[in-house]
Amino acid sequence: MKAGTHRAGLSYYSGMRVLYVLAFACALHAQAPAFEAASIKPFGGGPGPSSIRVSVGRVRMDNVSLRKLTLWAYGIPDDRAYALIGPDWLGTESFIIEATFPASNSPDQVRMMARTLLADRFKLALHRETRELPFYALIVDKNGPKIQAVEPGQGGTNSSPGKLQATKTTMPHFADLIARNTGHQVVDDTGLKGVYTFTLEWTPDEVAVGGDAGPSLLAALREQLGVRLEARKGPVEVLVVDHMDRVPTKN
Repeated sequence: MKAGTHRAGLSYYSGMRVLYVLAFACALHAQAPAFEAASIKPFGGGPGPSSIRVSVGRVRMDNVSLRKLTLWAYGIPDDRAYALIGPDWLGTESFIIEATFPASNSPDQVRMMARTLLADRFKLALHRETRELPFYALIVDKNGPKIQAVEPGQGGTNSSPGKLQATKTTMPHFADLIARNTGHQVVDDTGLKGVYTFTLEWTPDEVAVGGDAGPSLLAALREQLGVRLEARKGPVEVLVVDHMDRVPTKN
């Protein structure tokens, strides 16, 4: 085969490969679940409460920032700020969103529809990445744990500012709950197996004023449970925004 013919053949197959990849990507996008109808309006009310309420066949979002919406769509609690890397305005551009979907759809399917909404209306493109970030390890204090494992059974948790009641809870689950109060990922490294029932009480940082304030979260963990948080740095999986429009396409 002549060199020119060989190069032409390579160009042909390279071009076909690109077309195949594009066609495959379009097919995946076409199959992505989407809301039946969706309305997006800027929120002009200034600072205030933010909410996402899902009912049968309908979701309503009030004063929801693009950061909160993206985290919710990807199943990440919105207090995990470290989990989404992107421009600062993700936390300041807020919207009112109303959307409908078939009543038979599951919560996971509704979140998938929110991902499609972000891609279609805000042109969101992102990828998962592992970065070296600060995190906490939950470990047993030097004097040993102050909690004992209980019989397995139906568990649950109830939390309010400065208080966490846990029933038959595993340490990995407890570490995940504590992460919501630290701003960093928390991993369980206690080695404690089984499930535990306990109440943890502390004074949140925002109300810890004056000499009469109760224990901080770090102190309460040691004093009440016999565990503590150790600052470390290591690989943490995050979502990285490659592109996103501040203004959505029109309804």
